[in-house]
Amino acid sequence: MAINWIETEVIEHKHWTDVLASIKFKGNVLPYKAGQFTKVGLHINGELISRPYSYVSAPNDDFLEIVYVKVPDGVLTPQLHDLKKGDKLFAMEKASGFFTMDEVPDGSNLWMFATGTGLGVFISLLKTDDPWKRFSNIVLVHGVRTSDELTYKETIDALNTKNNNKLIYIPTITREKNDGAFNVRTPEGLKRNLFQERAQLNITQDSQIMICGNPDMINDTVELLGESGLERNRRSKPGNITLEKYW
Repeated sequence: MAINWIETEVIEHKHWTDVLASIKFKGNVLPYKAGQFTKVGLHINGELISRPYSYVSAPNDDFLEIVYVKVPDGVLTPQLHDLKKGDKLFAMEKASGFFTMDEVPDGSNLWMFATGTGLGVFISLLKTDDPWKRFSNIVLVHGVRTSDELTYKETIDALNTKNNNKLIYIPTITREKNDGAFNVRTPEGLKRNLFQERAQLNITQDSQIMICGNPDMINDTVELLGESGLERNRRSKPGNITLEKYW
């Protein structure tokens, strides 16, 4: 099916690190759900080169936003990295994907596990009322390599304050030690009950788990949760684990 491309305009380009950045842009895309992804692209050597990115923005925002990592030998991201306010960027008119709250069954607590830019889709979801209304507690675990990759902290704090502090934010950093953050990979922290102890919550059959990011982290985490009897959530057979793999 052919993609209908919309020309959009960059309104803000934030560089979190030398390679990690987020772009806000405006354009007349069709309404989308929090948790869905788009494709953004640029004309490079006469060809429209595009890649998929989850929206960080939510449907009620007056802008669109993605977060990305510049790949040194990549075709698109070095060009994305050079964009400035007022530059043009192409985006899919219609978003896609099923990593949305209406695909997640009800439960007592919602656990969100993200690595790297996988956090972005959870920011989109947390900007909506649905997760806050449906779950008693929300635990957000964000795994990164270094502390400067812990993005959107102010946004997370503001959303939590707005929603009666129902969210427990747990950062984990693998390549350096930092006060307030664990120094473990996500599956290891889960296996050692570090996150459960920090949150003072257990992961049970009544929990819902959403996972987004590095495929290795996802596979290891799903396997670990499976040992406790938690299963993938599918439309044909609802379960506890909803996931979105990057790359």
